[in-house]
This record gives sequence, C-alpha cells and structure tokens, in this order.
Amino acid sequence: MFNENWLSAIKVIIFDMDGTLYQEDTYLERYIRYLLEGTEHEGETEAAICAGRAILTGEHPFGFGHFYHTRDDVALVRHEDSFIQGFTWEGLALDERTCSYRSLSTEAAHLIHIGDPWGIAAVISHKYKLPAGKLQSAFERVRREMVHAPYQFEFRSDLFQAIEELDAVEKKILMTNTYLESGIEFLNYMQIHHLFEEVYCGAEKPLGLHCYISTLLGQGYQAHEILSIGDNTWNDLHPVKRMGGRTCFISPYASSDPESWDLRLTTLDELEQLMRAIQESITRRTISDGEDRVEKYKQEIQR
Repeated sequence: MFNENWLSAIKVIIFDMDGTLYQEDTYLERYIRYLLEGTEHEGETEAAICAGRAILTGEHPFGFGHFYHTRDDVALVRHEDSFIQGFTWEGLALDERTCSYRSLSTEAAHLIHIGDPWGIAAVISHKYKLPAGKLQSAFERVRREMVHAPYQFEFRSDLFQAIEELDAVEKKILMTNTYLESGIEFLNYMQIHHLFEEVYCGAEKPLGLHCYISTLLGQGYQAHEILSIGDNTWNDLHPVKRMGGRTCFISPYASSDPESWDLRLTTLDELEQLMRAIQESITRRTISDGEDRVEKYKQEIQR
C-alpha cells in the first residue's frame, strides 16, 4: 500500500490524538444537546442536531475545511493566502460580498476552522450565541462521558501495538489541544502514554505546532525527516507543510481543504499499516546502508 521512498527518511512523528488515534463521532449529538439544554433554544435541539449531522456527512453548505465567521454567520473557503468563496447557512453564495473577506487573517478571533466534529459543536454554539461557559461545560461533560460506561469509545490495540513496535524512528510525539486533565485521562484510558517520548496537552495548535517544529529544526532535524499525522488539517498539517515537513491526513470525512498532503488515509487500519511500513522502510534502508559500507570497505582493502 505504501511505496513512498520518503518514508525511510522519517526520524520524528508527531501524532494528534482525538480523531487520529481513535475515531468516534457519536458524542456529537450529546454535545449539541448539552449545549442547548436549559437555554431559550432548547426547543430547537433536534434541528441543531440534524444540522450538525449534515455538516459531518457533507450534506450541509458548511463543511470540513471551511472557516466559520461567527459575527456574520457565514462559511468561508480559503485557498493559499486568501478567502475566495463564502456561503450562508442556507447555502447561498456570497458572490461580491466575498471580496470583503479576501484579506481577512485566519488568526482573527471571530473565525473558527471546521476541522473535526468538535469544531461542528463550536459552530452550533456560536450560531445560537451561547456563552463561552456553556460551550466549555458541555465539552467537559462529553469528555468525561467518553471514558466511562455507557458512552466510552472503542480503540484499536493493534494500532497501538504497531506504534509501540515502531522503534526505528528517533521520536514519537503526541500533541493535543485538549486540556491537560482530559488529555491525560484519555491517554490512561487507552493505556498509550508510554508510547511517546513527549506528550503535550493544551498544545495550542496550529501555533504551538509551528513553534515545536521550529524547535526540532533548531535541534538539527531536517524538515523532510518530520511527519505530522492528524485529522484536523489546519491544526495538524498546514504548519508542518509550510515548513517543508511531511504530512498525513487521516479522516473518514470528506474535506473541502484544497491543500494536497503526502498521504491521505481514512481508517485506523490504514494508519496501522503506515506504522509498519515506516518501520520496514527505515530498517531496510539501515541494512542496505550497512551492506553498502561493508562493500565499500572491502573494495578499499582490495586496492
């Protein structure tokens, strides 16, 4: 499945956690329900859940890869360094109004990148103009539920075994934007904390990832020796690609992000295969390099 020559050069792998090391979206309905619970919009809960599911499945004008403008309630499509298109919640194209957004910075506080199911809940929260505390409390409630019956998510031990057996790379790093308490709770639930040389919770990606890549480059690593794997293109992949690193986008959902990635995976089975392919590629190269050096030494002796 993987015959990319560049795999053998990888020395550092940076893993996202949510949506990357496990795939789960059943929490989204509960998340939206908790957001509207006890508010004046509670009667609209089923409609909000339906909209959230439509975004997830690509049946809504808003979708993964879009930026949500919370003040104007529109979705914006970014290409290279500017926004080139926009849609209303109902799917109407903004046309000439798009021009006013072209130079808008992606770092603007009123923009939300819809990169994963968690981002969908954030869009719903802002659309109904709910207070930030409501979003945070619903988020924490869902996170707690996800590691306890009856809502605990399933994970793949064979994938984790493949990551553990990948000892040919120098560093395996985990970076998640999830706050420390929940991040550690999830790692302990999956029993994978020990798989990584470094773990960063509350990583503040994408900026935090950019800074970390800069640190690696300062330590002497080359950009092409670094691979980032994640399901949120803006947080997990764009910073790495801009700096010349390798990228692997893994998600079961379609994305309108126009960027191309080194690898595009959809399942955890494929991610497991990638781990084994990297191990095999590096090991094969190491053996080959050793044989080449031995042969060269023999030739020098014979001279």
